[in-house]
Amino acid sequence: MPNRRAFASSQRALKWVSMRILFLHGWRSIPGGVKPTCLAAHGHRVFNPQLPDEDFAEAVRIAQAEFDQHRPDVVVGSSRGGAVAMNLDIGAAKLVLLCPAWKKWSTAQTVSPNTVILHSRSDDVVPFADSEELIRNSQLPPALLIEVGRDHRLADAEPLERMLQACEGKVPLLDVTVYYLEMLAPIRRTVSAPCENLSVDFVPLPTVALYRSLYNAVGKDYYWLSRRKMADEALAALLADSRNELHVLHVDGKPAGFAELDRRHPNEIELVQFGLVPDYIGRGLGKWFLQWTIDKAWSYQPTRCWLHTCSLDHAAALRNYVAAGFTLFKKEAIRREL
Repeated sequence: MPNRRAFASSQRALKWVSMRILFLHGWRSIPGGVKPTCLAAHGHRVFNPQLPDEDFAEAVRIAQAEFDQHRPDVVVGSSRGGAVAMNLDIGAAKLVLLCPAWKKWSTAQTVSPNTVILHSRSDDVVPFADSEELIRNSQLPPALLIEVGRDHRLADAEPLERMLQACEGKVPLLDVTVYYLEMLAPIRRTVSAPCENLSVDFVPLPTVALYRSLYNAVGKDYYWLSRRKMADEALAALLADSRNELHVLHVDGKPAGFAELDRRHPNEIELVQFGLVPDYIGRGLGKWFLQWTIDKAWSYQPTRCWLHTCSLDHAAALRNYVAAGFTLFKKEAIRREL
């Protein structure tokens, strides 16, 4: 006799992994092909509209209407459908592109960090080099371009499995370099405020919702992971500890970035998180806010301030930390998920 408890548990698990997927087919293709059928066969709800071949703007309009109606978790675009997908407003949804024909059809030239591209190097319809260029244009890690398959169709068992894995978030581990930096004595440095109406506000008891909104706004383009993986209960306990400080930068009253200082270890302070909201990058705020944060840390008179950054961070991050007076004391090569 079946174990009802085990059956119920498996049903909950199935419900948890099942996703809504918008699949956009290629040129001269039709709904119901091998790839959307594969996704549906694995328990996902697939929306697969008919897109006109000769009117790209109308194809984008239809696809956007489907997205707005169903709010899928993932958008998959195959060949010309990939170009259509790149022109949609999909917010935080994951984007999976299959041999995207973006250079022929798309007006968009970049994709968001929440994108994975599958392409065959043997593709004789859309050059593999086009996807390499798209990755470079978008400043994404090369590992997000997955070489797979024997041709343009990507309809064999291996590319279908890789497509499924990409939709479900099972992307390859990335090679990442982690840099550890420290400051053993305060350095006298004055940084002029780059604009008026700047303030840094200490948040004594931040809510999980507030923290996550700041963390995601600042870190999403750099694949910040540590707090994203932390359960709400554990994060709430950390935020309730008065020795873990959250300082929010405001410009004209709007949140522009944040710094998190960890004072839980005797005689040392870790700058755990630091960064700006994307709209405020490039205005000189980072240099000023970093110096403010360093001065705040040394006001507690520790013997050491330290931080770590990595090769996924903003290109100027390591250089800015060194310019502010931090010195590199350790470098580590790791493999990690996004």
